Amino acid sequence: MVSCGRAMRMRASGSGCGRRYTCFAAVGASEGAAGGRRVVSQRRSGAESTSPSEVSSSPRWSRGCGAVADRTSTAEVSEWRAEAETSKPRVIIAGGGIGGLCAALALQSKGIPFMLYEKVKEYKPFGGPIQLQCNALEALEAIDMGVARQVMDLGTITGDRINGLLDGKTGEWFIKFDTRKPALRKGLPLTLVLNRYVLLDILQQAVDPSSMVLGKRVAKYEEVSARDSPTGAPYVEVTFDDGTTTQGDVVVAADGINSTVRKQLRPRRDEATYSGYTCYTATCDFELKDVDSIGYQVYLGNGQYFVASDVGEGRTQWYAFHKQTSGIKDESGDVRGNLLAMFSDWDEGVVSRLEATLEEDIEQRDIFDRRPVFNWVKGKAALLGDSAHSMQPNMGQGGCQAIEDAYVLADVLASCSAAGPDGEIEEALKEYGRRRCARAASIHGFARSAALMTTTWRPYLGTDPYDFYKYIPGAIPFWNAVEKLKIPHPGKVVGQIMMMLSIDLILDYIASGGPVSSEDRVKYCQVPGVGVPKRNLPKDAFKMNGIPGFSN
Repeated sequence: MVSCGRAMRMRASGSGCGRRYTCFAAVGASEGAAGGRRVVSQRRSGAESTSPSEVSSSPRWSRGCGAVADRTSTAEVSEWRAEAETSKPRVIIAGGGIGGLCAALALQSKGIPFMLYEKVKEYKPFGGPIQLQCNALEALEAIDMGVARQVMDLGTITGDRINGLLDGKTGEWFIKFDTRKPALRKGLPLTLVLNRYVLLDILQQAVDPSSMVLGKRVAKYEEVSARDSPTGAPYVEVTFDDGTTTQGDVVVAADGINSTVRKQLRPRRDEATYSGYTCYTATCDFELKDVDSIGYQVYLGNGQYFVASDVGEGRTQWYAFHKQTSGIKDESGDVRGNLLAMFSDWDEGVVSRLEATLEEDIEQRDIFDRRPVFNWVKGKAALLGDSAHSMQPNMGQGGCQAIEDAYVLADVLASCSAAGPDGEIEEALKEYGRRRCARAASIHGFARSAALMTTTWRPYLGTDPYDFYKYIPGAIPFWNAVEKLKIPHPGKVVGQIMMMLSIDLILDYIASGGPVSSEDRVKYCQVPGVGVPKRNLPKDAFKMNGIPGFSN
């Protein structure tokens, strides 16, 4: 389909984010799990040459539901009303990222008509691998088993290996995560990483192209009452930035952290918050010697931290977070050299990955999020994904939560009709908010807490003295002397004890506390002994050495 160069490097026949990815069409036509269904065939029959950008922006709703404003004669109004009584609500999706495409796929699987509008004219490779944890894969299974299987077949599994936190300078383990536990307990797919563009491509190919329009950005929406409607039925009118309009029954804001729909739904409420950290990231040719037992590592530091994950076929994705003022772009032409200087005294696992990275592969972006909100819905408009709960990347849950959103949204709308009782659609959307707000807010809080912990790391008393000490005569030399005594920092001791006591509960809540109904899931597991056999590390591989608080 597209030759993606260095940013992609994935082969259709590979099992991870490998070195080349040149033709996804062959993968898109692979057999699904349910009855050998071909995922792409549901929309590609007779339309192989049609791209979403070539489809008219005038919506062609399924079940014959034309745009409301086009039906003005008495006969047409009567026809529309009769038609609407048995039809599902027509959903307009603003944004075609992971959340928007998953929402489209979930609605499609429920037979709910939709139109998706994405501002970019063409999907192009960008970014690196994305982590999909058990909860996201569970939701994806419930949405579309064939798509879920493609994702699992192409992803690189990290959930069957040791993942955890380490001291950035010594490389000693602070805590190890056994992410297999919730998967084994509930029969969930194991956590994996997959190139973001590949995931978008899988989703896009599974969505009906006649229900997608690229190169069209939603600017605003307006709810039209029954009194003002030419059909006598209420509807939502969406206006695009080119001045054109379309109509439907629901508008879903899946247009990201700077959502235009959110600004209208929640005017003067909040702005995106800078985390205080910028992030450098790249994928490089690097593989740990013990890659079969170690997957995801977070190296802790004070004012900076480093995250690395195996992404398959001898390659590693890394993220270097550094505390600084927002908006400062490194334009020196030697970002790699600056990072090596920044992490010069860190563990070899950090330095070696930076040394293996090419300058031109490094990207930089500031990290923003939004504070949690508990009102995602207003009338017939609803937030989804980053527009509702943009979060810091420390938990790897941003995209995962968007997939959960998509599942719940389709689930609540499936029981509605376009001409149902007054308030039926609004009540369904409120139910969507009730089912999603608290969970997303909790995980948002975990992400912020993780950011605080990973960037305030001090292994010993006296390490990295606080800034205010420089104003106290003799304080800095005193704490430098204390550091030489190697007295474990109380924060490290207490933090490790608390992590050991709580990590299994946290992982279980995140991974297996999702919203999917058991009857909606068709299990296609990668758990040893349940599905495809994977690595089966012994339990003692996850044990820490020493007493809690002083383990490594």
